[in-house]
Amino acid sequence: MTVAYLGPEGTFTETAARLVTGGQDLFPCSDITQVLRMVESGESDRGVVPIENTLEGSVRATVDALAFETDLLIQAELELPISLVLAAQPGTALGDLTAVLSHPVALASARRWLTATLPDALRLPAASTARAAQQVATRDVAGDVGGGAVAAIVNPLAVDRYGLEIVARDIADTASNTTRFVVVGDRVPPPTGWDKTSMVVFIDENRPGALLTLLEIFAERDLNLTRLESRPTKAELGNYCFFLDVEGHLADERVGDALAAVRRTQREIKLLGSYRRSGARATAEADRITADDAEYREAATWLGEWRDRITD
Repeated sequence: MTVAYLGPEGTFTETAARLVTGGQDLFPCSDITQVLRMVESGESDRGVVPIENTLEGSVRATVDALAFETDLLIQAELELPISLVLAAQPGTALGDLTAVLSHPVALASARRWLTATLPDALRLPAASTARAAQQVATRDVAGDVGGGAVAAIVNPLAVDRYGLEIVARDIADTASNTTRFVVVGDRVPPPTGWDKTSMVVFIDENRPGALLTLLEIFAERDLNLTRLESRPTKAELGNYCFFLDVEGHLADERVGDALAAVRRTQREIKLLGSYRRSGARATAEADRITADDAEYREAATWLGEWRDRITD
């Protein structure tokens, strides 16, 4: 089956898709919406899209689409260190450049380097780093660029693919620049012991302590939240929902108990997926989750035995 990803060829998302799928047939899409539509329609088995960056935070197009526009689920995640290079047509020198083109996240990631090295160069947005490489290769850059040459901040994968030449390497402002990519589909994979559950929660009423009540549900069950973000519901001004990532799987007793409590106390909860966390598996953590689940099952059995003794 084809795996759709945010294209064109040469994006960081393609690199992530190749790592996730092991080189399965890949289909580049023009935007995140097209990726999701291809999976929804069955044209692709899975899709790969970016969802979070260490420097710029959430990728809003992905987060909003998963929350409001589709019922697809996150099935896996991958954290990919981002290496940025500045590339231009062969023979171009750094001093020839009057404009730099790239995705807004990539431009922001190299902000200090650009200010110090090319302070007068225009910074032009592109749909993706690969699209920027494509535009530089074909000289398809709209607007006045000062009569000089244009370069693109790109994934090294795009340099050879579009016949460009590297002008500068390692231009990101920090070495810890990482993007998290997710694989989307229509299934919930089984638990691995090293999992994460993502959701969006709509607070029933805007009242003092509403968020605290929500957070206490997870704290009381000793569940660690790895992400908490508020976003507009798009229903009315001042109305927000909360995106949460919690360690553990939907199948885990503690996580299931917490989700049921959220569903019981809030207006609406939408699951965005329950899947294996990125990175190496922590055996000690997996063992702790198993032990905690046993305690929850034992407590439920104890309660059930007492309820069985209720008589008319």
